[in-house]
Amino acid sequence: MPARTYLRAAGLCLIVSARAGALDLTPLDGSRVVEGVRIPLVLFADPTGRVRYQPPGDWRYSGDGAVFTLYPPRASSASMKLCVVPHGPGLPEIGAIPSPALTKWSQRYVASDAQELKMVAEMPSPFMLDGKPSREFIFAYKANGQRYQTSVAVLDWSEREYLTVIVTAGANDFKTVHDNGIASLFSWSLRKMEVAPAVAQNPKPGDAVAGVSTPGIRPQ
Repeated sequence: MPARTYLRAAGLCLIVSARAGALDLTPLDGSRVVEGVRIPLVLFADPTGRVRYQPPGDWRYSGDGAVFTLYPPRASSASMKLCVVPHGPGLPEIGAIPSPALTKWSQRYVASDAQELKMVAEMPSPFMLDGKPSREFIFAYKANGQRYQTSVAVLDWSEREYLTVIVTAGANDFKTVHDNGIASLFSWSLRKMEVAPAVAQNPKPGDAVAGVSTPGIRPQ
């Protein structure tokens, strides 16, 4: 499929309710224990299992369905947003999209009133989620008399969804906000579900089936 068709087929973060069979960014409370210390986590539901993510410790967050937004402290107008972008089958992988086409698509996540817009960097896979590489484009612009920067990173999450990460902050705060936000993504972990081994039919006397009660689905 040509890149220009891809640009029309993959939309913005406009769907804010969970879709059946899609990654759901509605946050659930979770935790893990490291050397006796409880560390809070955010959990997301996915058709293949459950995602664990540890946001930066002092960042506020909210989410609902296809959008999860984080707000760093001491940086006005700054945010980091994760968006599930659904698409139809047969679209090319992110790595196959030419840079000019993907740059143009990424610009749609920049403020609509942006002036003097220019791309200042293209980053090849600044992070990976569940082993999937990303592509990132960083833009500088002026809005409401202030200088801002926005980074747009996108990766193939599943056969029918892309995951987009958008970081926006004032020019002076951008590097700190961006680096802390991207670093937190290395905590992202998808715990996939597996099918428990089926109990053998008519087991012989003395046979043992260890660790299995009822056949079915169980999380790792």
